[in-house]
Amino acid sequence: PGVFCAGEMLDWEAPTGGYLLTACFATGRAVGNGILAWL
Repeated sequence: PGVFCAGEMLDWEAPTGGYLLTACFATGRAVGNGILAWL
């Protein structure tokens, strides 16, 4: 219905540091692509 979540909004258990930042950026990019496809 046009609701998109990314990064820490997904509430996963992960160690802090570079891995969490990489996952946040990757999901942000995926959501951005999903929004463009949805529009």
